Amino acid sequence: MKFDNKVVIVTGGSGAVGSVVVQKFASKGARIFIADRVPPRDEDVKLLGKLNENVTFVKTDVLNEQSIKALFAKAHSIGHVDVLVNVAGGFQFGPTVEDMDVSQWDALIELNLKSAFLAIKNVIPIMKTQNYGRIISIAARSGLRGDPMVAHYSVSKGGIILLSQSVAEEIKDFDITVNTVLPSIVDTPANRVSMSNANYGKWVNPFDLANVILFLASDDARAISGASIPVYHKS
Repeated sequence: MKFDNKVVIVTGGSGAVGSVVVQKFASKGARIFIADRVPPRDEDVKLLGKLNENVTFVKTDVLNEQSIKALFAKAHSIGHVDVLVNVAGGFQFGPTVEDMDVSQWDALIELNLKSAFLAIKNVIPIMKTQNYGRIISIAARSGLRGDPMVAHYSVSKGGIILLSQSVAEEIKDFDITVNTVLPSIVDTPANRVSMSNANYGKWVNPFDLANVILFLASDDARAISGASIPVYHKS
């Protein structure tokens, strides 16, 4: 798969998963805009410099629509926006719904679901005008079912799945696809710290997740829209 001359926006592109997604697109020749609150780590900058000099960091508040609009305006100044990957998000284990503070609920719903909504909402007009686009959002296996101690997380990720399915139907007359990937636990430094006693060998490698995202962003996947693709470790 090649992405020469393709403009790709990755929200949360400075994080553990987002940086891998950026690396994979960069290695395929894409022009990438990293949308995040903080710039990539120094080691990621050095690697990206070797892969592709066409990587731009745009400081972005993914929960602020004006910030999102400014991001897309900058990317669209090149002439087109071909791919949006929504990686921005977070995880929190516990508490139970009974013990949960409203602020805990609101924070995760906003970070995971509102961020995806704002990015998708604002990229649609651009992609409709050019009659082309690929939108991929990271949801989660937990979005398919309710599990104890993660109600706010499950609801936020389930919302991303339904949001994507709804948008896929709304713009099905255009050459725009909208899909989600559903990883189980992704092997990141933060997850290793929060679940130190887990078996990391059963977790999803970020590079495997990124490979699925790149496929969905490619023209080979043009017939796939409204789908939720499981990405689980093969034990």
